[in-house]
Order: sequence, then structure tokens, then C-alpha cells
Amino acid sequence: MIPVKICGITNWPDALYCQKMGVSALGFVFAPSPRQVTIEQVYPITRRLSPFLIKVGVFVDEAPDRIREIMQDCRLDLAQLHGAETPDVCEFLAGRVIKAFRAGRDHPDPSWKGAPLRGILLDTYVPGVYGGTGQTFDWSLVASYRQLGFPLILAGGLNPDNIGTALQTVRPDGIDLSSGVEARPGIKDPVKIAKLLTALKRR
Repeated sequence: MIPVKICGITNWPDALYCQKMGVSALGFVFAPSPRQVTIEQVYPITRRLSPFLIKVGVFVDEAPDRIREIMQDCRLDLAQLHGAETPDVCEFLAGRVIKAFRAGRDHPDPSWKGAPLRGILLDTYVPGVYGGTGQTFDWSLVASYRQLGFPLILAGGLNPDNIGTALQTVRPDGIDLSSGVEARPGIKDPVKIAKLLTALKRR
């Protein structure tokens, strides 16, 4: 099954359910968002999760020192960067980074080739919003980002109903979902998560 990250986790029951269902990674949003969390919220969750489940902090133009501090305090494995960060920031974070690009706005600048990254994530561009839009983008835009040479994670409006088409069209190395498996912002829907994973296991 393709690796699945469920982003926008805000509470222990949702995190535990995702773990039991075999999700590969969980995302915790530290940037301004309806799903924003604090160190005090996240640490009690991450300290109880399996060490084999990847924990990701989501940041937008946060100070690198602060990112590293939060990663340490919350036992996070990776930082997912959605702002105007540079390869130097990734170097500072010892390469424990997924760099997010907003398709149609952020272009695959060659300066990212060879940067210390674990992968890149493509999300939908909506002015003033850095994720969790619930909207897909033109998947033909993905091709230009592959030249950067990193594993590619697809995000942006994915849900149990369109995931099959998305995988067939884009053939990503991983997928990232948030609003598409929610009951409301920050609260996941077990039925939607189960439907998603069942669809993926059948492929």
C-alpha cells in the first residue's frame, strides 16, 4: 500500500485510530490554521505513539531554531515546510525535511536539486492559505517537479472518492490527506479514514 500521511491531527483518539489502521505518518500543524496545535497538545500524543509511526510538524516561515526546538520537544521525526524557506534551512534541520510547494505558484527552482530533503510535497495553491484547502489542482503540473529528483508526495483535496484517480494519474510516492478525511476541521472521521485505506488496499 502507498504510504499515507494524515495531517491536521489535534487529539489522541484520532492519532490512535490512524495508528491502528496502519497509517504511515501523522502531521501536526504548528502554523496558523483551524488545525493549529501547541507543544503542550502534541507531546502527550507523540510520546504514546509507536516509534515506527512517522511524526511530522508542519510549519510556515517559522524560525529554524524554533522548528528544531519544537521537533525535539514533541519527538517529531520530520518538519514539513510550507513557506518561503530555503535549502539552507533544510541544512540547518539536518535534512529532516519535506518541502511543500503550491502547484501553479511555487516553481521547481533548480536550486532545490541536491538539497538535503527527504521529499517534496505538492499542494493546491489558494491565495493566503498554506494547506487544508480541500481543493485539488491540475495534476499535469506534477511533471515539472519530478526533475528535482525527490520522492513526491501528493496533497490537495484528496479524499476516499478521488484517490484512485489521483494515484492512477499522478503515481506519487506518497499521499497526504487532511480535510478529505475530517468530520470538521481538526476532527477526523473514522469512517472516511477506513474507506480510504480499504480503497488503497484493494489497489
